[in-house]
Amino acid sequence: MFNQIDDVYNWIYNQKKINRRTDLNRIKRCIEELDLKPNYKICHIAGTNGKGSVANYIKDVLQMTGLHVGFFVSPFVISFNERIQINDRYISDAELMHYANILYDYSNNYFKKNNDVIPFFELTLLIALMFFKDRNIDYAVVECGLGGIFDPTNALDTEISIITNIGYDHMDLLGNTLEEISLNKLGIVRDNGLLITAVSPDLLPLFKEYTNKKNARLIYINDDVSDIVCDKTTKFKYKSIDYESGLLGSYQAYNASLAIEAIRIINPKIEYDLINYALKHSKWPGRMEIISNEPLIIIDGGHNIHAIKNTVEYLSSIKNNRNIKVVFTSLADKDYKSMLNELDKITDFYYFTSLNDIRKTDPTLFIQNRSNYKVLNNTDQCIEEAVKETNSNDILFITGSLHFISFARKKLKNIF
Repeated sequence: MFNQIDDVYNWIYNQKKINRRTDLNRIKRCIEELDLKPNYKICHIAGTNGKGSVANYIKDVLQMTGLHVGFFVSPFVISFNERIQINDRYISDAELMHYANILYDYSNNYFKKNNDVIPFFELTLLIALMFFKDRNIDYAVVECGLGGIFDPTNALDTEISIITNIGYDHMDLLGNTLEEISLNKLGIVRDNGLLITAVSPDLLPLFKEYTNKKNARLIYINDDVSDIVCDKTTKFKYKSIDYESGLLGSYQAYNASLAIEAIRIINPKIEYDLINYALKHSKWPGRMEIISNEPLIIIDGGHNIHAIKNTVEYLSSIKNNRNIKVVFTSLADKDYKSMLNELDKITDFYYFTSLNDIRKTDPTLFIQNRSNYKVLNNTDQCIEEAVKETNSNDILFITGSLHFISFARKKLKNIF
């Protein structure tokens, strides 16, 4: 029996798949045996980037209408508890321990019967479903962990499916082409269901073909997004109506529009003023988050080329005559070469560092063909020195990994 939250984390993190997941039979069986089939509706979100932002927008609007809204996202920036929320309240350590103790016994019995481990992500989802059931939620916003078709969240019955965009990430698991990755993520679409998407136009024919086979309705929002202006907020029009997002970057206009479309389907009676207020005041830790305005320090968990291209576009729009300094590190399984080549377009100086992770990259690998940089293996020292050397004529941008951003955010919050 667990009495300390660290023991819970150690146990959950050490539950690893014996074999690669090729179906959803295990999680479906667990949901059935634990009597966790949801009696509430679910909005299900997949995509390469922007899943968390879209989920956050939808959650913010729905809870402002008085609904009891469950929220399941990954990974976390602030704490593990961030993964499981109801109306902005993170699941508590005590609640986590309570459900972990139930699942510990259940998972041991499951292993004895089936010679199979219930892995980390499935345990986390089961904890969320137990929490949501006990708190009698009205609606759930659920983000895929990885891909779509074999993601454990795809075992749930869903009302609305959203695919934000498609880019190159997790190619060892999802496929080597955008078409292969798309088909994996399209696995969340239900027969006779609804898909809302903001994929690039060249992938739209594939999406139309797939949804037609499923007899599912397809809503493509890109053509209705216009007049995007990015500064301290993101202003845009969707279907010729003015909106404003508190999250930064032109891509947030598309993320917010996906959310608007979903909200209008969930409840067409929600007033415009409430939707726009929620969008404008939406916050999402570690995603183009301004930590300080003087000097300007921004952190972002972008960890693939698609995300980095979006942030480079935003930083270019606000650079003016300022120098952009970048603190960067990456996990070894990410395409850090392409990410850095993109960052080179706007970066005047780099601070390269490492991570406390078995998948860390030697920061000396980042310096190739670059002249303006420092390599500081000690992450604390790197962040401290970068902040110390940043003035009002600079923008300090910290990026490369959500794991790194989680650490950097805590460090910076102690400084500012």
